[in-house]
Amino acid sequence: MKRFIGPLTAVILLSLHACSSTSPQSLPVHKSLYLGKRYMKFVMDNGPSYRDEKLPDGSTIHYWRSDFGNLIAVATGRDDSGEDYCELAIRTNPAKIVEKIQILQESLRCNGVLK
Repeated sequence: MKRFIGPLTAVILLSLHACSSTSPQSLPVHKSLYLGKRYMKFVMDNGPSYRDEKLPDGSTIHYWRSDFGNLIAVATGRDDSGEDYCELAIRTNPAKIVEKIQILQESLRCNGVLK
């Protein structure tokens, strides 16, 4: 016996699929070796940010990705953009002290980066 999906059922199924495919929200980090420390410590351990956004209050948001500026990954030809991938937004005050870290894309790699 064949089943027929009517137009109304198709519309409902498509709308449910669209609702389930939203992008995840960023996750705040409450514990990390880098919170309260100079941003340069993070850069020395993990590499530079791929983009910096200066805010009107003098603070900066540094956007960092595990595959950008990672010299080991470049030298070995490793592509970190697959399952083992991490993207962060790191907010520093005008003195370049890390005040807030948000995980934008999370995988197991973020745990190792944030310590």
